[in-house]
Amino acid sequence: MTRQIGPPRDMGPCCIVWDPDGVNLDMKPTFGTVTYRPEDQKEDIFHDEHGVAPVDSIHTGRPATLEVPMTSPNLAQLEAVIKGSTKKKSAGKYKILWVPNVVGCAVFANAKTIIVKPLCNQVCSENEAEWLYIFRAYPFAQLEIGFDNSGQRVYNVLFTCYPDDVSGSNNMIYRFGPAS
Repeated sequence: MTRQIGPPRDMGPCCIVWDPDGVNLDMKPTFGTVTYRPEDQKEDIFHDEHGVAPVDSIHTGRPATLEVPMTSPNLAQLEAVIKGSTKKKSAGKYKILWVPNVVGCAVFANAKTIIVKPLCNQVCSENEAEWLYIFRAYPFAQLEIGFDNSGQRVYNVLFTCYPDDVSGSNNMIYRFGPAS
């Protein structure tokens, strides 16, 4: 029996590229589980004569997130995923990252495509049939940076996914495999 390879593979690490047509940010290395969570949401419909048991449900949306636990990030990666941050030079090299308190800024216009590709022997899959495409995603840093003698630091980034409005696939959030 020939097993058709397609997303998602049963196990293994991945490569993550945000904004492949622009910034082309490679989110490696990661340490821990990269998790994609599309969650169907609903509101239940009730009738008094059925008590607390719903008689129907209505779909109300599908919010989705992609959690990326980066480790050993460079300043360019952190600058790209932390809204408003800027690299500064010290002694001629980029060594400082300034992070402001950002308030009141909409993010949808800056949400970009993100692609998750299986990784084998340190090589990202070239087979588009195995890829997860998220049409519009925006990163929100959720940093909890521990300092101790036994734990590895992980810089968690949570991408919020939005329905697409530009690819010709309006209202789509993600797809597995190639466009056609």
